[in-house]
Amino acid sequence: TVDLFYLRLLDREDQGAFPNDFDFHTVGTRVKGKYNCYDYEFWGAYQFGENTDGSDHAAGAFTCGLGRTFDCHCWKPSIWFYYDWASGTDDQGAGNGYHQLFALAHNYLRVMDLYCRLNIEPANLWLTVQPHEKLKLLLWYYYFRLQNGNDTPYSVVMTPYFPAVAPTSRDLGHEIDLLATYKINARTRVVLGYSHFFAGDYYDNPALPTNADADFFYAEFQVNF
Repeated sequence: TVDLFYLRLLDREDQGAFPNDFDFHTVGTRVKGKYNCYDYEFWGAYQFGENTDGSDHAAGAFTCGLGRTFDCHCWKPSIWFYYDWASGTDDQGAGNGYHQLFALAHNYLRVMDLYCRLNIEPANLWLTVQPHEKLKLLLWYYYFRLQNGNDTPYSVVMTPYFPAVAPTSRDLGHEIDLLATYKINARTRVVLGYSHFFAGDYYDNPALPTNADADFFYAEFQVNF
């Protein structure tokens, strides 16, 4: 399967003392398929246009993944490895790197929603098993790094973290997600999740919070209509 796309994001709010106008064009492709026992996926995009400060915008992002599902085992284990890359810039905190447009947040950069697809270079590995027809378990590991060590990390809504503090390391940290989904019937299910973030060397900077480790637990009851 091959998809080609073009997206334009235009904002012309010339109002107030600080106008937030920009014009971004994004062209890209997505390729997904299967070769023998392996599944593969690639997504890539290039952005050009005009930044909020009037400068030329040039950025890019890509994701590549390789996985395999073992149908011969009764638990149907599936394992995938992904590598993501989204450009930043030397303009610390300006947000002139890759614009993630309308991202699905934790669907791609994991449950805790710590970072967005901007100045980020994460690798991740996930494993799913189904020990029972109604129960599915997921283990997902993420390693986050800054793409450009001269730029800051950004939140899930593209707000710069600590824009006045120059990074001393590109190592942001590690996230581990555990997820259990129990299907009660065709329309209802229960989801339990736990995540932990291990802060990396980036947070060893004395100008930043001394303890950036975090825990996240959640429970959901889903009804589909």
